Amino acid sequence: MEPKESLQDLFDREDEVRKLREGLSRERLILVLGLRRIGKSSLVLATLSSTGQPFVYVDVRRAYDDVSRRVPAERLYEELRSSLLRLSVRDRVLEALRRMGISLEYPVKVRVPAEEVRDSIAKAFDALNELGRVAVVLDEAQYLRYSTVGLRPLLAHVYDRLRNVTLIMTGSEVGLLHDFIGIDDPSSPLYGRDGLTIELRPFDEERSRQFLRRGFEELGVKVDERVIGRAVEELDGVVGWLVYFGRLYLEKGADAIDEVKEMGAKLVKKELEEALSRSPYYAHIMRAVATLGRARWRNVVDYVTAQLGRRVTNATIARDLRNLVKMGFIEKVNDEYRVADPIVRYAVLKGL
Repeated sequence: MEPKESLQDLFDREDEVRKLREGLSRERLILVLGLRRIGKSSLVLATLSSTGQPFVYVDVRRAYDDVSRRVPAERLYEELRSSLLRLSVRDRVLEALRRMGISLEYPVKVRVPAEEVRDSIAKAFDALNELGRVAVVLDEAQYLRYSTVGLRPLLAHVYDRLRNVTLIMTGSEVGLLHDFIGIDDPSSPLYGRDGLTIELRPFDEERSRQFLRRGFEELGVKVDERVIGRAVEELDGVVGWLVYFGRLYLEKGADAIDEVKEMGAKLVKKELEEALSRSPYYAHIMRAVATLGRARWRNVVDYVTAQLGRRVTNATIARDLRNLVKMGFIEKVNDEYRVADPIVRYAVLKGL
């Protein structure tokens, strides 16, 4: 069976659910964007499960290799193969693939040419198209930038030719996902393809309070409003951290807030280390923005200069700031930069 989520588990996402449902009936490409742990996957899976429409779910992160920093062709195919085998209508897919000379019976255990994998993936999409309306979810699709398969021409073919297939791409590194698709790149095979974009934002203060109150009410637990207020202030409306706090509160009480920050920092450490290793200046820029809270361009330049004891060119700082925004670690509001996730900021300040 496909991964399941329930609409009952979503809070205050009615507009996003409605847009996604409407998009499934008319769009060829849907982008669901937002911070890590903001609830993108839950929104997509819950909505699709509620429609009864068959769908394939591929978590591209699982195919990413930390050592090579690539998405090997055979790993990506294996994730797709596993999802196809979980389909409720798998027999129809398997029969269509057999007619095309493809068998999903055995996993890929050896390295095979990327062209062969791409051909198998293309035939899998062709088989799905025979089912009628079907969605293919590529979760954290920005990692496809590192694929050894070269998927953009294939995805353009799916968009143009396979009228029954809707592509749903989620992305927490919004700028990198846009780069992969080639929204502003006329040379990209996906350039100019229209689609629906749904952006999930963190809850504001009042909605965060309501979210926690409702969760505790369902558990029959009474929580001091001051504790809820502090949790909202320090976790800043990121759904994943609020859920984490709610679960830990049953065991830790008010100390759950600090526990979320400590354990959350350890969870994001790997994400930070992998991302910050791509430039010698990323860590200094992140520390500058995290320390200052809200920083203007000149503040960042001055802080990094003071840290290093030497000047870094304006062009280098500008490039790396843009890249950190693309990766979703920093956001720019008007002329100010801030760390988008409070736990990431906490981890940076702790030096993790």
